Amino acid sequence: MTTPLVHTTRLAAAYRRYLQTANSCRFAHEVDEYYTPSTLMVLLQRGEIEQRRAAALALGMLGDHRCLDSLGRAISNDDRGVRLVADDSFRAVLIRDAAPLHHQQLLRVMHLNDGAEYAAALSLSLILIEHAPTYSEAHHQLAICWHGLEDYERAERSYQACLWHCRFHYLAWQSLAKIRFLRGDMEKSLQALDHCLDINPDLETARMQRRLIRRRMRQSDSGNGLT
Repeated sequence: MTTPLVHTTRLAAAYRRYLQTANSCRFAHEVDEYYTPSTLMVLLQRGEIEQRRAAALALGMLGDHRCLDSLGRAISNDDRGVRLVADDSFRAVLIRDAAPLHHQQLLRVMHLNDGAEYAAALSLSLILIEHAPTYSEAHHQLAICWHGLEDYERAERSYQACLWHCRFHYLAWQSLAKIRFLRGDMEKSLQALDHCLDINPDLETARMQRRLIRRRMRQSDSGNGLT
């Protein structure tokens, strides 16, 4: 097993070459030759800034579901560069975290949801989850279907299922907050947004959402004579 401090110069050198050439295949090959994913996860947590950025990038290319928690934690890293790379890598691993066939099915569902074709995406999502029940992004896309079809109860359950399989899925937390807001549960909506922003402190849309809910709550209290 490669130890965390061995070959760190190789990782840095490979990362610098990648920044100069944008040759992702070469970077992935060079890193894969000397590093295990477990070593990269250690470097992502404990390495110097350059090592953390390089490790986050490499995990996005070479990692699987076992690195999602490490990448999820890195989205709130002190260094903005680490946060950005970890976010991109987290979403890349999240989407491909299944067999190739299921991955292709997910991309089809995502395309339909992006086009607001929720009814068409719904049946495909249900079939996908039946064959890949632990695929967190499949649950997220199913939730988007229910959300778009205004079945908020099923949407909430599907967002929660997504988060059960991947607790760092901050977009699911944000959308869960929207559902709870629509269902009139302001307090739980704020709790979901707090989880979202703990994971991704750079998500300005979630901050705006939180300010809106707090303003609505103050207006409601004022109207009830509670201020």
